[in-house]
Amino acid sequence: MFLLLSYVALNSASLEELRRVFPGSLADSVYKYRQRFGGFRNFYQLLEVPGITPAIFKKVKDSLILYAPEERRNGSGLGSRISTVINLRASEEAPSDLSRSYWLLLGGNPVDINSASVIDLANLPGVSLKDAVRVVQWRKYTRIKSRRDLRWTPGLTLYGYRNLRRYVTYRHVYKPFRAFVMAYGYIDSYAYDPSSFFASSINDLMDTSGTGRNLQLLREAGWSEEAISRLLARLKQESYDISTLPRPKTTLRGMFRLWDFVDVGFYHYEGYTTYNKAYVGITKPYLRAIAGDYRFSFGNGLIFTASENLSDRVYWNTVGLMPDILYGDAFKLRGVGLWGNYRGFSPFLIYSRDKKNAVVDTAGRPLFYYSSEFVPSIYRDKIDEEIIGGGLNYMGDNGFGLGLMLFQIRYGEPFSGDWGSVAVPFYSSTFNGGWQHDPSFRIDTGRVHRFAGLTYSAVVGDFVFRGDLATNLRHRRPSALLIARYVGETRSLDFVYRNYDPTYWNPYARPFKEDNRFERTDFRYSYRLLDPLATNLADLPLPKPEEGFFFQIRDRLFQDILIPRVYLDFWKDKTDGMWNRRLHAEVEWRVVWALRLRVWRRWLERTDMRYGRNFKSKSVESAFRTFIITDANSVLGMEVRYSQYKSDNTNVPPGRGTFLSFFYSTDLLRGLRVYVGSTVWTSNGYSLWVFEDDGIDFLYNRGVKTYVAVSKSVLRNAYFRLKVRYKKQYNDGQSLISASGDPINVGLGKYEYFTTYANFAITF
Repeated sequence: MFLLLSYVALNSASLEELRRVFPGSLADSVYKYRQRFGGFRNFYQLLEVPGITPAIFKKVKDSLILYAPEERRNGSGLGSRISTVINLRASEEAPSDLSRSYWLLLGGNPVDINSASVIDLANLPGVSLKDAVRVVQWRKYTRIKSRRDLRWTPGLTLYGYRNLRRYVTYRHVYKPFRAFVMAYGYIDSYAYDPSSFFASSINDLMDTSGTGRNLQLLREAGWSEEAISRLLARLKQESYDISTLPRPKTTLRGMFRLWDFVDVGFYHYEGYTTYNKAYVGITKPYLRAIAGDYRFSFGNGLIFTASENLSDRVYWNTVGLMPDILYGDAFKLRGVGLWGNYRGFSPFLIYSRDKKNAVVDTAGRPLFYYSSEFVPSIYRDKIDEEIIGGGLNYMGDNGFGLGLMLFQIRYGEPFSGDWGSVAVPFYSSTFNGGWQHDPSFRIDTGRVHRFAGLTYSAVVGDFVFRGDLATNLRHRRPSALLIARYVGETRSLDFVYRNYDPTYWNPYARPFKEDNRFERTDFRYSYRLLDPLATNLADLPLPKPEEGFFFQIRDRLFQDILIPRVYLDFWKDKTDGMWNRRLHAEVEWRVVWALRLRVWRRWLERTDMRYGRNFKSKSVESAFRTFIITDANSVLGMEVRYSQYKSDNTNVPPGRGTFLSFFYSTDLLRGLRVYVGSTVWTSNGYSLWVFEDDGIDFLYNRGVKTYVAVSKSVLRNAYFRLKVRYKKQYNDGQSLISASGDPINVGLGKYEYFTTYANFAITF
């Protein structure tokens, strides 16, 4: 392979790069033609550009390639859609669960751009409400027949056009049978929780030699020997279940549409837990109805979103009713859902009755929702939940929207509210009486809970305004989410204000947030809990009570200098009243189209009051990433990151860590792409790092990981991906430090893992 630094990608090169190939003012003509019509389908289309003669074409064509490799992979086929979903899932700005569900719902059957509503188009990935409005308003004057017509839409941004073209079609074709089937499976060489933190905590409680510290604390707290025996029996059973041999995890989902309006589908998951979902429904221009398992979202996430979504800073949200084809059953709906559509008005109704899993207190009563791959029998089906709700949503063709929703949750047995019963006695500042004063734990314990919410939107020129207001009707203290966005051709500015009251504990709220409700509590530390599995509460996607201001800019300063994102976030944690801030800055220099350099830096300062005084911490992360297109089908990249952490507690030593990764991808055969990558890391403390290929845990001191993957698009209707990963990591006992400065010596040792993933999708 040879470096193509002298080649120019016709569909993405900057104006300066085009001037290296085309003489005189022809480069400007080529650039304007590309901006107007959205790119070139083939080289011969250059002859349509004014001034390009056959002689000039013959002279320049050998200096060009049509697409850069990443552009080719981001095409409009089914394989690229699924690949996009997979690659974005672990990013910092990940789309919501319902967004991924909506993409999969489309499958290989894109939206008809000439009949789709504003909401339909705004639900597409990366499409702003402004761009959706521009398309719908332009349809009133002309029918959009092609990509060229779409690019001509007045006011449609280039970014909006590039995202729309992947998911739309320009004419409706009747099919008596459509189908989308996707199978996914993986197998690990280790049990559910290889970190051994769970096992270490349980072993400490099971130490009956008289030296076990936690056992002694139980006796000092007044536990009877009979109560201790029941707890040990329960933990032994959980430990046995988790330590079973590795088993394959499989997912199979199918979605079928008959006669263009009857929907039937199923979802099957089998792993440490097994569940099945199924639905039937109808989809008409004026009505969508679903019976069975479904998902529903209203507004911008503050009011109601049935999802296991864990993303914090979600900037756009899918709205409406759709079947449930997602992982997880903690927040699914099972019953009947209706969503109407008449001249922009959408009356809706949802009803659900289902059993949900819950963490339980020492008396076996439900404490709160539980979401995890492994569900112990004592947690299973502890919540009898009934939801009924409805309202009216309006969305005009001009982007003005207004909606109201009321809903009620009724429980067969109310939550016990006994948070202190789940902790090791005398070993937790949060649970030993502190939880009674911590707003994170302010959960109503009645049987019936009612919530109300109002949502709005407006498009004014290049500005989009959206927001939600919501409240618990028992307390009537408002919570708010206000969003303003400027959307330009190559620039966007975002402003978000959120203010979530501690009394608003709606379990179906998924708004813009910094932390989950139980994130910065002792649910993060398994060694402080009687049952370490209760740490899963810290991952529930409910927002923490907080107030904050968020500012973000994306821009293309010059043809070669981009700002992928710069954001500043100030927020007050209402559980302790402390203000925190985060700053993230990122810039990319496209030296030439084949060489990209990206640098980012992130600062985070926090103040926490949970340890009886102000506990201040700072972390700084720096990263450098580059990739080189080595030929028309291959990419070679490298990334280096370095992180530092320090606090004002002299007992806690400063932490630092770094990793170095390489990745390479190439096309071996037509449509068959190979990905390889390797990472080495070392750390002696905390880290906030998140990156695409998940699996690094910086609570371990050091490690190495290697993966190989292949993907294949079969025509335009099928996609296959296979991945094998090997990881080895170490813990010497110095990597996890408690608030008192003492090392937590659990999970010591070396761990090796092999994981194999396989994914296949096909559309008919």
